[in-house]
Amino acid sequence: MSQRAFCEGLTPAKGYSSQFASQCLNAVKTAYSDGRLTALEIATVRHRGDPCNRLIQGKQGTGESCSSDDDCNTVKNYRCALKSGEGSCQIPTVIDNGDSCAAPGATCHDGYYCGVGETCTPSKPVGKDCTADFECATGLDCDPNRATCAARASAERCAKDDDCTTAVCDIPVASTEGRCVASITLAPSVGICEDLR
Repeated sequence: MSQRAFCEGLTPAKGYSSQFASQCLNAVKTAYSDGRLTALEIATVRHRGDPCNRLIQGKQGTGESCSSDDDCNTVKNYRCALKSGEGSCQIPTVIDNGDSCAAPGATCHDGYYCGVGETCTPSKPVGKDCTADFECATGLDCDPNRATCAARASAERCAKDDDCTTAVCDIPVASTEGRCVASITLAPSVGICEDLR
């Protein structure tokens, strides 16, 4: 029941569709089966990553503005495609690195963004010049004071998965902070196990 309540808390109050729910549940079951969660598996079970990203029929139509995928009809494969930090509902087409991402539905591979000249450009590491957060790699923000990409948190002090360049924050039970890791082995002391009790 705890896991059910957690999963229900991940979905918006309106727009849920059960059409692809069985694929999501099977992926969650597989992720937990070996007692260890990788970053990709955590994205699925904790953040509705693929294949759990096709459960919401958002209200925005093709080309209309959005701030998250849930604004779009994910059941029909629409996503919130970001261009220079602005989103619109599109069926994404992943573009090869270095190619043009000017088309409305064009998106870049993970670790790349649609940059200057509308080409897929590598996400920037710590210390590189930036003008906005979307230019920086996972777990980094564009520091407004220095205009460079900087870590959101120390690898030894994170509060959520998004804080980490590894996309995994291991928070012990009864704590609000943890450390960035590559994966989590499930155990009674691991905070995410609270949702399974």
